[in-house]
Amino acid sequence: MSALLLSGMIMGCTESKTSDPVQEIPPPTSDPSMVTNDKATAQDEQKALDMSLEYKKKELTVDYADYEDTLTVEGLLAKGETMKPFLTEKNYEAYMANRYATLPLMVADKEKALLHPENILVEIKESKNDWILVEYRLNLVFTDREGKQLKNIPLSGDITFLQDQGEWRIQDDTYNIKDLQNIVYEAKE
Repeated sequence: MSALLLSGMIMGCTESKTSDPVQEIPPPTSDPSMVTNDKATAQDEQKALDMSLEYKKKELTVDYADYEDTLTVEGLLAKGETMKPFLTEKNYEAYMANRYATLPLMVADKEKALLHPENILVEIKESKNDWILVEYRLNLVFTDREGKQLKNIPLSGDITFLQDQGEWRIQDDTYNIKDLQNIVYEAKE
């Protein structure tokens, strides 16, 4: 009889395990410093939107002065320095190492055009108290030196802001960069 009872207990435990799995539920956190789901303040979101506009204008504008002065090593380093206040230290290093500062200049040189971002639209895509994601769309307008439009390329992407040294800075800017890279690296027919 004890064998029958033992057999029933084993089968009962086995059936219970497979038909009703136990889910471990983590205990609720009572430490407020661990909660990161709070939204960024409206003021922080506005700073991110304003900075996004200024950053894209500064990054993508290639006017006559830039065209002449920036295609030197010193000019490229100076262009990088103008972008530095917008970027986290880590992103600045990547920005310079990957030559992102040179891309608009190379596009302008290849196309023999000046570049100006127009119709820039920015909006908060998502925000938390320690990061903000801004979505943007713009038209990159190519003009000749007299201001006649040659063409334009629509660009869109997301900018991720993080707190860096007490300030909101750009950690990442992901957009359809291939459209610009194709101009520089593909041979014209």
